[in-house]
Amino acid sequence: MESNRKILIISYYWPPSGGVGVQRWMNFALQLKSIGWEPFVLTPENPQFEIKDEKLQERVKDIPTIRIPIWEPFALFHKLTGNKDRKNVQQGLVLEKSEKTFKDKLMVWIRGNLLIPDPRTFWVKAASRKAIDLIKEQGIGTIITTGPPHSIHLVGRKVKRKSGAKWLADFRDPWSKWDVLEKLNTSEIVLDVHRRMERSVLKECDISTTVSKRLAEAFGGIEVLHNGITISNDSNIQPNDSHFTIGYFGMLNELRNPRQLWQLLDQMCRENQVFANKLKIRIGGIVSESIKNEIGELSELKEKVEFLGYLPHEGIQNEYKRCNVLLLLQNKSHNSEWILPVKFFEYLAANRLILGLGERRSDLGDLMNDKDVGEILGYSEIQSIRGFVEDVFENNRYPAREDSEVLLNQFSHKHLVQKLDSLLLKL
Repeated sequence: MESNRKILIISYYWPPSGGVGVQRWMNFALQLKSIGWEPFVLTPENPQFEIKDEKLQERVKDIPTIRIPIWEPFALFHKLTGNKDRKNVQQGLVLEKSEKTFKDKLMVWIRGNLLIPDPRTFWVKAASRKAIDLIKEQGIGTIITTGPPHSIHLVGRKVKRKSGAKWLADFRDPWSKWDVLEKLNTSEIVLDVHRRMERSVLKECDISTTVSKRLAEAFGGIEVLHNGITISNDSNIQPNDSHFTIGYFGMLNELRNPRQLWQLLDQMCRENQVFANKLKIRIGGIVSESIKNEIGELSELKEKVEFLGYLPHEGIQNEYKRCNVLLLLQNKSHNSEWILPVKFFEYLAANRLILGLGERRSDLGDLMNDKDVGEILGYSEIQSIRGFVEDVFENNRYPAREDSEVLLNQFSHKHLVQKLDSLLLKL
């Protein structure tokens, strides 16, 4: 009997959402479709994400997408903080304020202790009802939920209970051990609620997946389905010989602020005029105002830094290729060793040396340590960081192409979808 190859992917992030949250299942959906699966997508009609990339919609135009309204409490947050312009409150940056007002503290407390597991929890009932209708109407046999936001898994749990559909729950990040919960002042009672929700989802789903080996172990030993890369840009852009460019692309907040690196580069500019004349730093993405102010206080470095804002995913490989060194910053937290970010694979495809700052003993470190694609060093390993930067600057180094190609082949979406295909066929 031929298996049912219709699947319903339930995701908060879907085009026109930009940023990294959308990349994993957008690419897996496209790859699944190319090998004979028939994906449908259920996603909010009016989500409150800050980053949009309208061009991504063209890539998924042939995947049926069902959008239903969602109510999110961010309007309340803006009233509490007095921000009438919603765009002024960006993801997580309220946590960065060194001096929080009473309203700021109240907003953080509400987010950490009343909105469980997250502010998208109000979508669970409507999304579950719609998903059950779609399963009946389309004859769908399998659902996939992807979080964060982890409330999406509560949709999957409700659908599983009421429809009996097979269910794959995918975790792109930790849940109950998420490092931000501490910054949200989440109480121990609420943390226990998170743990019980997490255990329930892991118990009731048919298969659970996550992005790295250590994170899989932290979840109790679930399947590893890595993030990956789809290479769509073959441009031959090279760095400008008159510059030495260090690039960082992604959210830059206090959890991953390389403060000692900024100070080191400022010092190197004061000590070496040739280096100072050539150094350029390009930062793309949402950046905390406190970090902008901190860089602005460094006399030499402040003139070298350009903040680019959010960059659409289409063509961002060209921006990577203009750099000599690409920064990859792990969160300064106990669970950074679990995270194997999408950005690592995008940087690989650009064929530029990667300077990773974070935990050497991590899934990221395991991949980089025996490959000549860059280095991962601790944030405070100043002399080693200086040695790496000086080596690339003086010797115009590039990654070993054979090492890059091995990793790119291993982690291509086209290769990874073979494991996803086998997991779905088990269902």
